[in-house]
Amino acid sequence: MLANHPITHQFVSNLHFFSKHLALLSILAFAPTLLHAQTDEQTSGELLENFFRDNESATESDAQLYLEMLDQYKSHPINLNKVSKEGLMDLRFLNELQVDQFIAYRDQFGPFLNALELQAIPDWDVSDIRRLMAFSKVEAGLDNRNVNILNGFYKGDNEVLIRYGYPTPFTFADRSEGPGNAWAIRVKHSFDNRLRFGFTAESDPGEAIFKGSNKHGFDFYSAHLFFQNVNRVVKTVAIGDYSARFGQGLLLQTGFAAGKSAETVSIARGGRKLNAYGAFGETYFFRGVATTLSLGKHVEITALFSSRQRDGNVQLPDTLNQEDSEIRFTSLQSSGLHRTTSEIEDEKSLSENVGGVSGSYIWKSGQVSLNGLYIAYDKPWSPSELAYRRYAFRGKSLTAFSADYNWRYRNWLVFGETARSDNGGVATVNGLLLSPDRHVTLSAVHRSLAPNYQSIYGNPFAEVSGSSNENGLYMGADIRWIRRVQINVYADVWRHPWLRFGVGAPSQGHEYLARIFWTKSKTFSAYVLFQTETKESDTNIEGQTGLIENQRNRIRLHATYKVGPGLELRSRIEWTTVKPGSLARTQGFIAYQEAVCKPPGSPVSGSFRYAIYDTDNYDTRVYAYENDLFSAVSIPAFSGRGTRYYFNLTWRVNTWLRLETRFEQTLQTRSVTSSGVVGDRTFLKFQARMNF
Repeated sequence: MLANHPITHQFVSNLHFFSKHLALLSILAFAPTLLHAQTDEQTSGELLENFFRDNESATESDAQLYLEMLDQYKSHPINLNKVSKEGLMDLRFLNELQVDQFIAYRDQFGPFLNALELQAIPDWDVSDIRRLMAFSKVEAGLDNRNVNILNGFYKGDNEVLIRYGYPTPFTFADRSEGPGNAWAIRVKHSFDNRLRFGFTAESDPGEAIFKGSNKHGFDFYSAHLFFQNVNRVVKTVAIGDYSARFGQGLLLQTGFAAGKSAETVSIARGGRKLNAYGAFGETYFFRGVATTLSLGKHVEITALFSSRQRDGNVQLPDTLNQEDSEIRFTSLQSSGLHRTTSEIEDEKSLSENVGGVSGSYIWKSGQVSLNGLYIAYDKPWSPSELAYRRYAFRGKSLTAFSADYNWRYRNWLVFGETARSDNGGVATVNGLLLSPDRHVTLSAVHRSLAPNYQSIYGNPFAEVSGSSNENGLYMGADIRWIRRVQINVYADVWRHPWLRFGVGAPSQGHEYLARIFWTKSKTFSAYVLFQTETKESDTNIEGQTGLIENQRNRIRLHATYKVGPGLELRSRIEWTTVKPGSLARTQGFIAYQEAVCKPPGSPVSGSFRYAIYDTDNYDTRVYAYENDLFSAVSIPAFSGRGTRYYFNLTWRVNTWLRLETRFEQTLQTRSVTSSGVVGDRTFLKFQARMNF
């Protein structure tokens, strides 16, 4: 009986598929030991995977900007004796309580003389210090802040990046206006993390270049000029494209914001309110001017204005209805793709103007801010009349206000934001960080987001993207009682008081995560991660009505081994199971072996990964962060059955030129999606990066 059970049969099938590829995985795991590990790449990759794997509101541009910021700090480490609270918060892997403790310690005892002093800061652990020192330094002498910032226009660092890629097969070849290749160009100048300017140009596969709808060249152009810490009054000036944040994201959050992740106490939104934007994404940024001014010791004002064209689904008037004479749009488009006729029709079809202001009163242990945001379109927004869209924003303009705060007392930090849109909807997010012991940090976030609260650029800490229709409580912990062992756990429960897409009634859910990270030595570390999530949705079971519970579980085993002064191996296997209501449980898995290499003294370095995956359906799809070319991000989802491999090669030709290439191939033998794509899929990329 058991042998004929469908789950048992599927398990045996998966095991057979895995065993066929086990030999190759084993060979890669015990490859020659002649190369040098790239520890910084591992740190960046782990952070990106933790923050972006399950954050459905995160974009590739967010990941790209975060990765570039970490790389900037690798090549130009921040000075811990000069860095501000906002600068440390931008790193994202230190929680706000740790950052406040750092600033308080430095204010009390003066400049650091050695990195070893960081161990004396309350709530700091050796692993936190190791992470930080990959991007910072302790420097007691003078720095470039004594140099006039205007000199930075001809001093500093320049970078030119040119990238080319071509996917095979190109599935939109018969419908696209342009060829199947992709181009990206970026020119950037930076000085002391205080001045940055540059421009980007980008074209996706299928978009025309210098013809058709893009007679002036590329599909997307972006430029920015960004000043930071100009003088005592002017803290920030942004001209051109920039990202912005107010409070905890209820009103405004266009840049990167961490959601639920294995970084279980990184819950507070912080960092600079304004940042330069130089990514290739075409949606989540502002275009105009913005500034942050310091008016005395305690008062800070941020003001912004943006005017740009947005992509949207435009709806023409009904010719049969004489009373309907107004052009509307039903939704904003965020893909940035302009390949086919319909996509080109939506391109830049709307005019959007945004104005915002934030005033903050800051004291030694906290701050309070009042924020306002106004958004206007040249056409009225008219979403569908479906029941779940009952409270969606409609009209040409939206105004909202909020108040946010944070306050630290010893080892306590409380923070939050409350917002109101002009239709009367109210949303509030409040959180707590507490360190009852040097080796324990606890976190909690409560959110109450009314169904009728309206926000277009809101992105607070919540289960789903957006800023409305959710009540929930999150509790997390970071525990490091045992030497070399770090335990991260969180529990989150929530309820949606109104309908959602695919959910025809008020619904609820819960989620739990646990990760145990073991650092055996400087050469070996491993962790096990378990996550379970239960959500309600409409049933698709014949003969049933109402909501059913969908349970999704995953377990991951991951190990990193630095073989010697030459090679770092990374191994992973991950299982995912999904059980929708009373239906049978389905499953999926992925396993990979990766080698990251840099021969000592050699200008050539690279990485190689071989992965196998097998999932019963799209619901059991699996993810895995992949090393890509510099400034590129890849966290693909896999469904069906197949294998995948890629290799990256970097050749440092001389001190100013670096050439990179990436080849990736997916060999799919079974598809579970409606496209039914089976066969080889490849992507070849080339990149030249010049620094001078």
